[in-house]
Amino acid sequence: MKPYILLGVFAFILALAGKYFLLPPSSAPNASHATLLSLQEPCDLRQGACTARNDAGASIRFSITPNSIPLMQELVASVETAGLGQPVSANLTVEGVNMFMGFQSADLQADNSTTALQGKFTLPVCSMQTMQWKASVLVVAADGQQYRADFPFTTSR
Repeated sequence: MKPYILLGVFAFILALAGKYFLLPPSSAPNASHATLLSLQEPCDLRQGACTARNDAGASIRFSITPNSIPLMQELVASVETAGLGQPVSANLTVEGVNMFMGFQSADLQADNSTTALQGKFTLPVCSMQTMQWKASVLVVAADGQQYRADFPFTTSR
């Protein structure tokens, strides 16, 4: 009976470790309570910035540089907001759509030279020729209201 108890304890510890190392950080604002902004078409992040907005006039404009979105190289995510007040914090989470590749994230900070919030991240190489991604931007305004926008894009190896 002791081997089964040890095996159970090991499985429990492994599950806890997986929660802390594989899931996005729980200290980030809860995106499930955020107002979802609708992506405006057309949107191709390789061509330039994309915008998501709602009927109340809130918008998030998102871009990645360089526009070629290379793998295993540092990328800069830029976010500009309008109609939602002064952003208190902003976070980017990128996840694979057609294959789980973990979560790449960046806290977006104010850039003194522009009005944009910026952060750096790196995309991993995938065994697939074409990888589909979803970039989720979560912005918390000064009034506590949260806004989220999802931006799809693809990469090729």
